[in-house]
Amino acid sequence: MIHLHTRDAVEEYLRVREDLFRAMCTDRHNGVAAQEIARTAAGTYSSPVILEYLSCVELRDDARAALRRAGLDRCVGVRSTGAGGGPRTVLLAATRDPAELEDEDRRTLPERVATALGNAGIRLETGDRTSLAGMLHGGEEVRLRRARHRAT
Repeated sequence: MIHLHTRDAVEEYLRVREDLFRAMCTDRHNGVAAQEIARTAAGTYSSPVILEYLSCVELRDDARAALRRAGLDRCVGVRSTGAGGGPRTVLLAATRDPAELEDEDRRTLPERVATALGNAGIRLETGDRTSLAGMLHGGEEVRLRRARHRAT
């Protein structure tokens, strides 16, 4: 037996949740402090969840902008993952088959990506034994993080 009222309630909840997170992103984009958004939305999700969500969205958007400025957005893309409230991880992957690229573009793509993101204060986590080229050309995703600035 299908419970139509329950299905309707779930669909409404999902719509409202999506609207809430869209509103948080809009407020943040309009300059509202992340802490203020978390305080205002208290009772919906915990402050750490909201702050992590906003941080991931900003990282994703900053990475996309950096790649667009460098003219690399046709070769690589950035997405954010997560469930139950939004993104938790930001990932970069090739969006074109390496075989479609000219030899020079294929060879220089990893360095150009790393430079564009590095200039934006974003670092790539490739693991200890894996090269960025190997990951991109192999179709793997690369996790992105904010670069930590060392105190001098």
